[in-house]
Amino acid sequence: MIVSAMFYALYPLSRLLDRVSAAWQKPPPVHVNGREVWDGGGQQQQQTEDSLQRNSTERSAQLPQDKHTHTHHPQGTLVETLERARAEEELQKTLCDVSQMEGVLSETPLAGLEDTHNPQPVKNQAESDYVFSSVAGKHSEISPHLTADAPSEADRCDGVSASSGGAALLFASRSPVFDLSALLSDTQQLQMDAEPIGWHFPVGHGLAEMCYCPYVQFPDVSYYPAFQDQDNIEVMWRVWEDLSEPQSSDSADASPVFDFSVMSYNILAQDLLEANPHLYTHCAEDALRWENRLQAVLKELQIWQPDIVCLQEVQEDHFQEQMHPVLINMGYTCIYKRRTGSKTDGCAVLYRGERFTQLSVSLLEFRRSECELLDRDNVGIVLLLQPTAGPHHQFTPVCVANTHLLFNPRRGDVKLAQLAIMFAEIHSVMQKCRSEGKSCELILCGDFNAVPRSPLWTLITTGELYYHGLPTWMVSGQTDLSYKAHHNRLFSPLWPSSLGITDRCQYNTDTHTTASDGKQQYSHEFMCQLRFCEAACVRPADLELIPGVTDKTPDLRDMFSLRFSPSLRHRLSLTSAYSHIHPETLTDLVTTLNSEGAAMVDYIFYSQRQKSGFNGGGESAGGLKLLARLSLLSEAHLWSLRGLPNESFPSDHLSLLVKLQLSSADI
Repeated sequence: MIVSAMFYALYPLSRLLDRVSAAWQKPPPVHVNGREVWDGGGQQQQQTEDSLQRNSTERSAQLPQDKHTHTHHPQGTLVETLERARAEEELQKTLCDVSQMEGVLSETPLAGLEDTHNPQPVKNQAESDYVFSSVAGKHSEISPHLTADAPSEADRCDGVSASSGGAALLFASRSPVFDLSALLSDTQQLQMDAEPIGWHFPVGHGLAEMCYCPYVQFPDVSYYPAFQDQDNIEVMWRVWEDLSEPQSSDSADASPVFDFSVMSYNILAQDLLEANPHLYTHCAEDALRWENRLQAVLKELQIWQPDIVCLQEVQEDHFQEQMHPVLINMGYTCIYKRRTGSKTDGCAVLYRGERFTQLSVSLLEFRRSECELLDRDNVGIVLLLQPTAGPHHQFTPVCVANTHLLFNPRRGDVKLAQLAIMFAEIHSVMQKCRSEGKSCELILCGDFNAVPRSPLWTLITTGELYYHGLPTWMVSGQTDLSYKAHHNRLFSPLWPSSLGITDRCQYNTDTHTTASDGKQQYSHEFMCQLRFCEAACVRPADLELIPGVTDKTPDLRDMFSLRFSPSLRHRLSLTSAYSHIHPETLTDLVTTLNSEGAAMVDYIFYSQRQKSGFNGGGESAGGLKLLARLSLLSEAHLWSLRGLPNESFPSDHLSLLVKLQLSSADI
């Protein structure tokens, strides 16, 4: 564009200077193919005329027509031809000057490229014929008649007019050479071999192969490139990661196993989507319509066909009127629990009736009137399922729990209390199962609104968390509020004893029981509550002040810390089925994305099968074994799909899908 502008600006000026100089001096000789043409008649005049006509056919058609007319002259044809040749030479000199000025410009795509146009004129006409060609960006070999010495800058400029029209794009043996006149010509196009530029996505087994997808710009301003499906490119965005170990040769004597799949999916309730439009400004309108998202969710269930499905943010009217009839036809038994208060969404658990039998179900509400801390409307579902097996084998029951904890990043205390209620109910269900002489496995799914390695995540995976003095915003790790001067901190006790849940995340046992002999027996924990009396902490008015003896006032917080440990614990032995780091690319994996950011907040935890033996060579009979999982994506991959939701993924969360194995106990 800069060269074109300079050409149109300098060409009229050169024509004006040419006319002034023509009146005062004799026209300069014309060089055609390296030879000087004299102004005369005869045979050489005719050869020169024919040569000029052949070499200047294309360029003379593009030059502006001269407005003045020639006088009648016996040699009028030659004069007209020489005038055109002189104008052509002046044009080439101007273009040469422009090309020299262009080299001074800052870092342009053409800057730094060598200009090796036609070499110096040689004596014989046969030696002056050189052939340069460019086909599909491939460089041709130079004729061996070329001299080894590089031409000077003046020779390169003069040699432009000697080429055939000066419009052929010349390529040297290694470094590409650009003819400036060719760039200004509308009939020539620059074709070069370049490495494909675009997004490269890992695909295939183990995400080891790479698939190239070109860049496509957003119709609106955006920080992220878009992705456009190509007909000749098929991208497997999510693949199965096989985590199973190869079976040994003596596997024939192994005990039967029960393989099943579990999905956890936050499908984004439409009411929540419409109530928070600022989170989805990057999405297309079609991707936000419930009709389109519903079909995509049901299609995803039909493709993967999981045996157990835990759903969050399920709108009640949509579930009852649209989803439930379809799920029943797909063979699922559905349990749904709506959030309390005015909320219209809730949680749901689906399981295939031909593979599981329901033993018990518990619907939890986290809002408790007796506890000021628990004033939110989140809910949970705890389900006990018995796998269906043959008459000769009996599999242990599986406890499936599903919940959606509070989102507010600043209220980590509420999240810990809600999680403690969930753990207490799970422990109660598993205790009932163990009281009947059966072991029980656990699968905990949901949207926990906590990132990996956060204190809440640590409590679930390690079974213990020391929370005394911990800032509330730090519990989930969703945001960084360290810049604030004041922080709300956690102190023991985290919740009042009236909630009936201990620091071990279990329901408090009976405070007192009646024995068969009629005498009352109190538990040790109940008796510990009577060790201190609030009246004993009030300083008597007539108490004499003795330094070091009676000058200290009892601290109620220290007294309560003796009864309530500043730590939370549980004994469920849970392991996350997903890692937050890709094992090969070492990039962060995410499960949710919106206009404010991306993170991993959805999980599937399970009771892992423990190793037995001194060297860990064998496996214990209990526990679940992770066989495979559906791979997650990074934030960059999701933004290349215009973020979430989109045409491929109908929610602002990705679905989690794992395949687990349960060992049988022979009867």
